[in-house]
Amino acid sequence: MVHEVFISYSTKDKITADAICHVLEENKIRCWIAPRNISSGKPYAEEIVDGIKTSKIVVLVFSSNSQASKFVNNEINLAFSNSKPILSFKIDESMPKDDLKYFLKVGHWLEAYPQPENVFETLVKDVSRLIGDEKSNPIIDSNVMEKARNGEFNKISVKNEWKSLIFLATPLYSLALLYMGISAKMKKITLQGAISVVPLLMAIFFYFIGSRGIYNLLEFGISSLFMFILWIVAIIFFILNRKEYLFRKSVLKSVGDDDNLFDSLIDEYGETL
Repeated sequence: MVHEVFISYSTKDKITADAICHVLEENKIRCWIAPRNISSGKPYAEEIVDGIKTSKIVVLVFSSNSQASKFVNNEINLAFSNSKPILSFKIDESMPKDDLKYFLKVGHWLEAYPQPENVFETLVKDVSRLIGDEKSNPIIDSNVMEKARNGEFNKISVKNEWKSLIFLATPLYSLALLYMGISAKMKKITLQGAISVVPLLMAIFFYFIGSRGIYNLLEFGISSLFMFILWIVAIIFFILNRKEYLFRKSVLKSVGDDDNLFDSLIDEYGETL
């Protein structure tokens, strides 16, 4: 899906970033924001690049925190290199310096300190104008900042794993567990998937030989019961571990053996999940 706005922010400013995302999407402006839009099967860095390139503009939650974030600096550098308009939503008294001072245009600044909610209407108007779909009467939730502080916009979503969830609701759950475990490099889920393949194969085997009258269906019933029990256990196990799974797969999968990058990602995104 093509997004209209890429939201760049330091995770220390996530409350404001979540509020901005909600306000824009309430006004039918599609947003790309990490970690929500980091999908499965692609390295983290590629997801960021794709998110910026496929968005029309970048909204930067500007603060001393974002200035100190090398991830934010890289995102703004990439946006500038791809000729994306950068709209800065300034939430403290700090001023840009070094590279950011070069990349950011004064004309695209919104002074949102100390009460960002007072500037949301202007934000929607400016963003909609920049993307070519100007909105004269934006919809603004007066309680949006309070909702963001309560974490209402930061709930873990498993929508990117809908195929695996469908498999989990069928006898093919073992294949889903294998897929999830291998892709996320989680030994526990991989092992459970491998073990659960056994009763699935047993059920198929006894079904065919039972249907030919070689054996009665007692064996098939036993293996089916065993498979059903493991099926329920698998679903419970996934529900309890989905947070760890999604975080590992969508963010940490790309780091490989780079310990420095791993530690940086943990520092930057670990607290948000």
